[in-house]
Amino acid sequence: MKTVAVISLLFAAALAAEGPSNCYKTCQGSAKDWLVGDHASSDNEKMVKVVVDMTACGFSSPPVVHAMLNGENHNIQTLGGASGIRDLTATGFGLNIFKETESGWAVSVEKAIAANWVLLWSASGYGC
Repeated sequence: MKTVAVISLLFAAALAAEGPSNCYKTCQGSAKDWLVGDHASSDNEKMVKVVVDMTACGFSSPPVVHAMLNGENHNIQTLGGASGIRDLTATGFGLNIFKETESGWAVSVEKAIAANWVLLWSASGYGC
């Protein structure tokens, strides 16, 4: 418990060093324009990607991002929903999602769309 408190304090101190507290903001949104993932194989995709545009948020440096994959089915036990963030900048990021099951179900753009997958995200950082 003490370790968590120390890490939280260090994290808060690092954020405080980036700008004045009146410049700290939070922005959130959703994305569902699925593309073939960065490392998908051509014969069986197994990976999809979504690109998030955060330009309207007005961050001045890359924010801290949290992401969650919502959907009607097959979104459970995917890989990458929180750890697949790529190319994070003040204006956006990409996120890869990998899914393959023992039964042979592998994600594709068409399957992500059919399952109504939506990436819900929130970002916190400085905007001045």
